Amino acid sequence: MGATDEIVDRRLEMNGLRGLLSDLGPLIIAVVVTAVVVFGICFMVWHHFGGGAWRSGVSVIDATLVSPQELDLLVSSCGGAPQVFLWETDDEVKVKVVAFSTPLRGSLLCAEVVTVYLQEPLRDRIVVDKHNGQVVTVWAADAR
Repeated sequence: MGATDEIVDRRLEMNGLRGLLSDLGPLIIAVVVTAVVVFGICFMVWHHFGGGAWRSGVSVIDATLVSPQELDLLVSSCGGAPQVFLWETDDEVKVKVVAFSTPLRGSLLCAEVVTVYLQEPLRDRIVVDKHNGQVVTVWAADAR
């Protein structure tokens, strides 16, 4: 088999591959367009009817000590049904708040108050937000 025959064979193989791709081209385009449209519809439904929200950690902005064992936490949850988890030690109270967060609509503009009850009085313990690792400012109820 000569060099010319090999070149002809390669060209025939390439033409066959090109033919296959040209036959599948419209199908590939239709699949990609359909996937983009389905994703777009799902995103629109999630964003408009679900509020563009998912459950995740949200920040504690500050806290008010209402009584020795009662804290009002100001959280950036935008009405996202916040749920609070507490871990208390002799030195600190760690707080984790999980809520439906809405990053597409902003969250600091619609903070809300969540009341939590401690097992022991706060006294000189610090409050730590587990979401961002920051110490939370605790105000006395009459200082506001």
